[in-house]
Amino acid sequence: MSRPESEQSSIDISQIEKSFPAPPKSSNGFRKTLPPLPPMAEIERDAAEAIALENNKITAQNSPKPPTPVSSEPKKIGLLSLPFEISTPKSLRPLSPGEQRPATASTRRMSFVSIDPKRNLKYGVGKYSTVELSPQPSEDPNDPLNWPLWKKNLNFLALLAMVAVVGAMKTALVSVHSIIAGQEGVDYTSAVALTAVPLIVSALSGMASTIIARIWGKRPVYLVSMVLMFIGSAWNINTRGSFAQNMAARIFQGLGWGAFDTLVLGSILDTFFEHERQTKILLYHTVSVGTTWGAPVIGGAASTGARGFQTQFEIFTTFLVLLMPVIIYGAPETTYTRSSFDSNDMFPMLTRSQARLPTITFTREAVLQYLRNVEFAPYKVMIVDRALLMQAPRAAVAPSIILLFVVTLLPHVILWSLTSSLSMLFAPSPFRLGAPSIGLIYFSPFLLGTAAVVGIPLFLHQRRRFTRTIHLVTLAVGAAFASIGMLAFGLYVVASSRRPGHISFPVISFLLGLLALGSAVLDSTIQPVVQQSTAFTSANMNIALRNIADMKAGLACLRNLIAGAFVLGIPTALTSSEGLRGSAIATGVVQIFITAVVAAIYFDLSENVRRLDGVVMGLVDLSSLKGRGSFFDSD
Repeated sequence: MSRPESEQSSIDISQIEKSFPAPPKSSNGFRKTLPPLPPMAEIERDAAEAIALENNKITAQNSPKPPTPVSSEPKKIGLLSLPFEISTPKSLRPLSPGEQRPATASTRRMSFVSIDPKRNLKYGVGKYSTVELSPQPSEDPNDPLNWPLWKKNLNFLALLAMVAVVGAMKTALVSVHSIIAGQEGVDYTSAVALTAVPLIVSALSGMASTIIARIWGKRPVYLVSMVLMFIGSAWNINTRGSFAQNMAARIFQGLGWGAFDTLVLGSILDTFFEHERQTKILLYHTVSVGTTWGAPVIGGAASTGARGFQTQFEIFTTFLVLLMPVIIYGAPETTYTRSSFDSNDMFPMLTRSQARLPTITFTREAVLQYLRNVEFAPYKVMIVDRALLMQAPRAAVAPSIILLFVVTLLPHVILWSLTSSLSMLFAPSPFRLGAPSIGLIYFSPFLLGTAAVVGIPLFLHQRRRFTRTIHLVTLAVGAAFASIGMLAFGLYVVASSRRPGHISFPVISFLLGLLALGSAVLDSTIQPVVQQSTAFTSANMNIALRNIADMKAGLACLRNLIAGAFVLGIPTALTSSEGLRGSAIATGVVQIFITAVVAAIYFDLSENVRRLDGVVMGLVDLSSLKGRGSFFDSD
């Protein structure tokens, strides 16, 4: 029964602000702008792949679903049973005079349950039993996230061993360039090309590997790359006296390096949860840097025998022969389509084994069954289009990657160039250093570079947040060490060349170590910047992890490409003392200027840079921003 009009509540429009005052604005957690909308193409592709996977599954239509601990029976209302629960909202309490309207709850800390309250979440086991798993795994035991712990670790260690071999092969010849030039009868620039050309080839093969892995997965790319490395290494054993064969063998090796430079991080992201992967990523970077700059220390001493530098490739070939069965049988495919549109989202029933050792049954039938289950290419994408093939190339030219490339480029390529030119500088008179003595100069770059790769990420992890202040300090410290190392190395070598008896090779090693330290400190900003960009532009966790792997792979390809070009061209500039002195001063000053400019761009235009990342990578659908007319125009 309705009340008379005189008794109904009414509000004077002119007094509306007094009746309902606006809530106070808070400066904490205030978001100026909304994140860019994800493109419909990404969502439509995920939905299409989910539908295609659902159609391929053979399911029992009449099998009853197992009861879940949440609810064994649907709620009943009268005679009608409903598959969901109905709750009646409580009546709202009217605001008293002068009372402010309560503000909404903060959305800064979100989880899967805040996004979808009906979703059944999965948690870790053991000491991680209260940790919400990220990303959320499926109920498929073939999902790499559901693999037993021993299988995950075996896959990781197999790939890590290949990363170590690749790092050592890259710098295998840097301490013997002058010896190769004398034996092959070529100039020093041609000898340096044996290191530079494979680096350039690895940049191209790395990008190709990233694109191919989109279609057929990572496993076939790993296997083909390992075979190419084995062919090149075995060929290099018997190439003395033929520079052309030496170059051909090194090109084969470079073709194989690319996959292990660009895809291993993606395999780690595919296999481990967020609370597991940080130590794996840290170990991966440590092994990569440590073997790259530690190999010349051993390689110089190994090249003193009758076989010379070919002894190193005999060692590499032996390691590759041992690693082949490990990669074939211990590194399965990690690419897995884990769609967000899973209609069979049920209460978690699958148990993830935490056993560190497998339960092995050594019988003939078990071995034959395992061998039959090994597949060369178990993964094949269902929808191949231009957008899929261009994901990795677009990530390589994203604005955040370009800025990271610019700020980290000079220390990286100058370190490669100077270490590749040590044999030219100190093997001839008046120094006359042998390969073992030149190899010892790499000890400080190995020690300080590896220490920075381990220490800086641990420090940043303890700080929890990568703030602007931490970013600025990291850039300043890295640029300072790198500039000091470049400038001091050039000036010290020029001054010592005029007084050969007063040179100290430990000092030269320490100056190169400062350069390696500065380069590693600057490189430590790559992962936080990439994660901030992907968190801003990615529509879901699966896309974010893919973009992290693509962006870092693209950056690695760009740096290898330019490093190879510098290694090939720097020896010409260092033939004279004035050239070395001028190059040292120029690179030291330019690095400080570049760091200042990039830091200013980050801190003034960081949000705009991330928005441009989404546009370049096709993660933001700009068509939704076009004018489509007003809704009221249809009247």
